[in-house]
Amino acid sequence: MKIIIYSLFLSILFTNFSFAKTLKWNFEKSSQENELINCIKIIDIKSKRSIFDSVSTMGLLNETPFVVRLQNNCSEQIIGSYDIKFLDREGFEVDKWFSDFKLPRKGIQKQTFKVLLGPIKWSKIKKNRETLLEFNFDIPLDKELSKEIEALKKVIYGNN
Repeated sequence: MKIIIYSLFLSILFTNFSFAKTLKWNFEKSSQENELINCIKIIDIKSKRSIFDSVSTMGLLNETPFVVRLQNNCSEQIIGSYDIKFLDREGFEVDKWFSDFKLPRKGIQKQTFKVLLGPIKWSKIKKNRETLLEFNFDIPLDKELSKEIEALKKVIYGNN
């Protein structure tokens, strides 16, 4: 009977979900492309880090899972990437992670990834919970060329 009780206690103790708290993150977004950045809405950013995963790696590096949900409010599909930057209290970048995305038109996409963070970095960013997402978009070549052609026409023929 003692063996059953001890095994139940240990199984509850060492599960990932028993002592992992879900954290919501504050965020800002930025991009060089102003038209497309207005189409993207960041719904939320969440993470969940288990205490026992940290203990099992003896406090070195730990994989911290993150979930980012993005929404496309425009009628065209958007393809690109973003750098998620984790900031400390003073606004300095503590760590950075890269992720690609492909948002369907008028759709929502949930992305999951794991970031390797040590205990010192984790304690700095956990206290602040601020992130900055810098978006880069894959613009089709015909749209980019049409913008440049229009700019050249204005230079050659004037502003009319």
